[in-house]
Amino acid sequence: MTGQDEQRGRLLARLGRGLACTTPLLMVVASSASLQAEETSPFTATSADTTLILASNAEAEAEGEAEGEAEGEAEGEAEGEAEGEAEGEAEGEAEGEAEGEAEGEAEGGSSDQVGRPDGYSPSYDEAGDNPAELLARGEELYYDNTLSSNGLACASCHGSDGQDITYLDTFRQPFPHAVAMAANQFGMDQVHADEMVQICMVAPMATQPLPWDSDELAALSAYMVEVRKRVAGEPHDL
Repeated sequence: MTGQDEQRGRLLARLGRGLACTTPLLMVVASSASLQAEETSPFTATSADTTLILASNAEAEAEGEAEGEAEGEAEGEAEGEAEGEAEGEAEGEAEGEAEGEAEGEAEGGSSDQVGRPDGYSPSYDEAGDNPAELLARGEELYYDNTLSSNGLACASCHGSDGQDITYLDTFRQPFPHAVAMAANQFGMDQVHADEMVQICMVAPMATQPLPWDSDELAALSAYMVEVRKRVAGEPHDL
């Protein structure tokens, strides 16, 4: 072997050792690149998945809020309707009871309301011996519509200025006598003048009876005694 051949052999040996060292290094580099690629690919996929998950979550939250609002509105409407119906029924019942009571008072009542109470002594003379002052006061009250709750006065039904109307033939008889309203609505066979006044207070005039010891009741009763005489064609003090 010549010196040139020996030199070529040494060079080839060095190249072989270099390749032996370089190949693992290249494998390591390739493996690292592959690893990076693998790491990069999952990361990218994970980001996309995360975006999809977030979008799904947002959509679910929106649907949940919409369902919650719808349920809340439905419950609120149902509660409002139930409360409104309950209030309406309660108001209707209260109005019905009030109307029923008012109709019952107008259509019929108890003689206890309008009949003379025990121990009562009238402050007027049913025979007609009453002072002029009492008759004058009775005439004022006969036209007074503030005694009623509906704007009626005694004169509203029975006329004014001596034009007596709506009295039945039984009214011509001295008190006590029969009165159709007293019999039909209060079950009373006959009434005194003061009881007749109280019946008119409760029924047509839709108010409370006058106090039995009041001047108003005595004055109106005395006045009606004289009106009865006038209707009957008898001498009177009016």
